[in-house]
Amino acid sequence: MAEPSIFRHYQIVQDASGSNVELARTPEQVAVLAFDRERMDFVNCHVLLQPLDNRTAFEQSCKNLQRVGHPLFARLVDFGEDDGNPFYITGNVDGETLRTYFQRQQEIPVWLAVMIAGRALESAIALTERGDYLSENALDTFRICQTGSSAIQVIAADYRVVERAGKNKVRLVKANFDRQAKFLRAFLQEKAGGGSGPTLPETQVIALDFSELLGAVLGSGGPELIDSMREIRDALRKIVPDHLAAEIPTLHKPRALVAPLLASYQDVARAVVNLVRIQSQRLDMANPYAMRGTLTRAGRPVMVEQVPPANLAGRSVLDFDLAAQKLARKRDVSALISVPLVNEVKGGITCIAEELVEGISLTELLAERDKLEVNEVYLILAGLDAALTQLETSRLPTRKLRLEDILLLTGMARDDSRTARLLKAKLTEWPSFNIMLRAHPTLAAMTGRGTDPGVLLPPPLPGGGNIWHGGWLSCVAHFLLAGAKGATPQRELEGIRTLLEEELNKARDGSPTSRADFLARYARIIQHFDLVQSVPITVIPPSSGKKAPATKSLAPVSSPAITISPAAQTVVEVRDPLTTTPIAKVTELPPRRDEVPASRPLDTTSPSEAKSRPLNAPPSVEMLPASPIAVALGAAPVLNAAVPLDTADSDGADESIGFAELLFQGSRNGDDHPGSPVHQQMVWGSGASAQMESGEVGGWDMDVEEPIPSWLKASVFFGGTLVAGAILAHLSGEALWQKESKTLPIKQAAPLVAPVQPSPPPSSSTIVTPVAPRK
Repeated sequence: MAEPSIFRHYQIVQDASGSNVELARTPEQVAVLAFDRERMDFVNCHVLLQPLDNRTAFEQSCKNLQRVGHPLFARLVDFGEDDGNPFYITGNVDGETLRTYFQRQQEIPVWLAVMIAGRALESAIALTERGDYLSENALDTFRICQTGSSAIQVIAADYRVVERAGKNKVRLVKANFDRQAKFLRAFLQEKAGGGSGPTLPETQVIALDFSELLGAVLGSGGPELIDSMREIRDALRKIVPDHLAAEIPTLHKPRALVAPLLASYQDVARAVVNLVRIQSQRLDMANPYAMRGTLTRAGRPVMVEQVPPANLAGRSVLDFDLAAQKLARKRDVSALISVPLVNEVKGGITCIAEELVEGISLTELLAERDKLEVNEVYLILAGLDAALTQLETSRLPTRKLRLEDILLLTGMARDDSRTARLLKAKLTEWPSFNIMLRAHPTLAAMTGRGTDPGVLLPPPLPGGGNIWHGGWLSCVAHFLLAGAKGATPQRELEGIRTLLEEELNKARDGSPTSRADFLARYARIIQHFDLVQSVPITVIPPSSGKKAPATKSLAPVSSPAITISPAAQTVVEVRDPLTTTPIAKVTELPPRRDEVPASRPLDTTSPSEAKSRPLNAPPSVEMLPASPIAVALGAAPVLNAAVPLDTADSDGADESIGFAELLFQGSRNGDDHPGSPVHQQMVWGSGASAQMESGEVGGWDMDVEEPIPSWLKASVFFGGTLVAGAILAHLSGEALWQKESKTLPIKQAAPLVAPVQPSPPPSSSTIVTPVAPRK
């Protein structure tokens, strides 16, 4: 076999016979499959066969696509000119082209045809919003891949970055596009029987006729026709909903692009038969290259998949996996999914096994919730920041993290019914969760499956430093806040989106901010709206002789009672960060060196004062409640800001309770014991918002304690009485054991006589002289 061809740091992929894997060959270009050895990702190398007519226009088109990307079209990784041949490199889309897909089919269901047309128009709209990049042969540049049992996605894998002189501009005429769109819509509505909704008749559509109509619509679109393209897309959505319960038939499943170059599932299972017991070979279309199994010796559940062989990716992926396996033995990287097994076989199939984590990925969370609120996004970003810190400490050369690689761990199994209820609840109502990352490369990530939030930014330069900055966090927030409305105030949502756009522009210009700076600015916006939007602020200047109105304390019980002298106070204005208009005046204190963060307050009251003071009594200094985000950052609450009683409900039902207060604050009415009727009525995971009316906060346990039986109470009382009586009798001297000791006779001790010491026997070395007796 010939040595693999290497262009810069891209290795050209070869098949089993040693030939390069070609994706397209036209009079304009040749496209081959390659592997990026620095980013650990498959790419498509497009080499133009004709010289450039306008080099400046070519570079400008490529820069526009690089600056603002989208998950519905392949990412433009690199471009340039080498030995007079212009080239550009795009990310890989793991699916076959629409033309190849339709050629394999004779007929397809009408609901599937409508879904394919709608997905293709969405990708075309995303591409035309960046410029005139749609190709005339759209069926050859759009690829289809399956992302779930009943979900497919159509992605633009190639686009036109070179405009040749003398090309026909008929495709940009609005009348031409409207005519083609009318034909497609009438054709699909006729096959659907004129009906719409979740159930459609099993009518079959001739694949050849449908492909011609769809190709004409996609090829005649352009930047000037975006509104018309959206109209036909919305019209198709009314025929078939976005999510269907039916599974795509096996005959109509699209084929993967890289799968034929890899070993079969049976061969992978035989390669690890002595190390892993494979449990299931059923394909998961979100991760179709992995199989579930159990380690034979350790008994740990794992996910097993093949490592790309040398003719596909060289040895770079294997070296990465070995480094991840070595790192799994350390305990200071708990936020990274461990790799317990790397089975390297020379000349055979090399496999990797990652630990199976029962977590909820961000993709699954978005599929269930569709969008998250501002406070929920901050909780995810804060936990993600801690996980990224461990990733940076591990020194793994990770250059890509998908939404599928970010997992939320709740401590429960994925198929648990409680997890299903959590998916429908807000993150602020979850008991707790941790974030884990899949830092090692997988075949699903390398082949281009999943959602990479980094596509919104230009590709990072090789060796360009840390890529996990504030701009990347803003990309994650963009996907989590997509279409966010509802409970979030509109002005707060606009402020967050403005912040995200600023961070993205800084990262695109090559000057991103740090994650800590981005999170601090994000938290300040949330804290501002938490403090000034709930209730108006009434401030009494220190110099005035008026008395403060009766106030209601919103601070937690553990807040410190601090006495502040009026001379040290300063009245400042609070302005809206969006309109810079003054909202209220609050009293600001000068910074102190011995200031204690609000996240760990010190209670300066004595035990007697704390015992005598009721729980809901206001402290000596009125405080506004610090939001949980501010408490996590250690921000001090605003002092001397009183809230009149007539502006809030006396029972506290309208008060805002944050995530931290929800976990640590007790009940307001004292009926929070497990045996109370209110506690027994609550269902686990129903959410804290449903418990506010009853005054109970928490109640996350499922098991309700039974009352103590009467026989146990009687036994404890009888035993305690006996012990108390015995102690009293012993102290009075009337105990039975004390009377018996007084009647016993006292024995006299015999005098001690020292024992006679026997004389030592004479030794053999001593001479004894006899003495005559005296007369």
